[in-house]
Amino acid sequence: MPEIRRRLVIVSPIGLIGACHLVQPATTGLGPWAWVPTMVFFWAAIAGLISWAAGRDAVRRWLQAPQGGWAWSALAVAVGLLSLREFLSNWHLLESATVFFLWLGFGLVNPWFEEAYWRGLLIDATAGWVGGLGVVYSTLLFAWSHHLIWGVNSAALRHPAVLVGLAVVGAVWGVAYHRTRSLRFTIAGHAAANLLGLSVPVLMNLHVPAALR
Repeated sequence: MPEIRRRLVIVSPIGLIGACHLVQPATTGLGPWAWVPTMVFFWAAIAGLISWAAGRDAVRRWLQAPQGGWAWSALAVAVGLLSLREFLSNWHLLESATVFFLWLGFGLVNPWFEEAYWRGLLIDATAGWVGGLGVVYSTLLFAWSHHLIWGVNSAALRHPAVLVGLAVVGAVWGVAYHRTRSLRFTIAGHAAANLLGLSVPVLMNLHVPAALR
């Protein structure tokens, strides 16, 4: 990655979070659907950044088989299962066909964009930083992005405890990518977290997890 592009990638979260933070209030009139236009903008911006800064070769590299042992890959999936109990208690929120298909589609699509950006692109761009600071940088911005973007309209994602939870799982996924050089299992773990965490009902304010009430 050319140096000027690398530097722009490093500061890109500021612009991405800032732009989405401005878009979200403008969609408040859409009620429970307020997250949808912002999410489309978010995904499009990430796709554009990856295409401009990294290209297809990077995407293929991110999806290669993990290097080293299996422990970090297993842990990347395991942290995505932490919301299983919450899901089992609230799965009835998916009885609406509209909510169900949005939940399924979002849960399967969103992890590809977020992992490619927060882990793949951003950690690659900060690879020269000492002491794993690139992983810390990516993790903190990943956590704050949910609070500053989706927390505008989602009551659950405004809760301070969300920052702690997202920082923990983000750190695990960041270290997993750093150690294995693959996003295969971080994507799988992220998908499990989105699905079991009932992300779409949370974004629609249909659900506030028990720990956030």
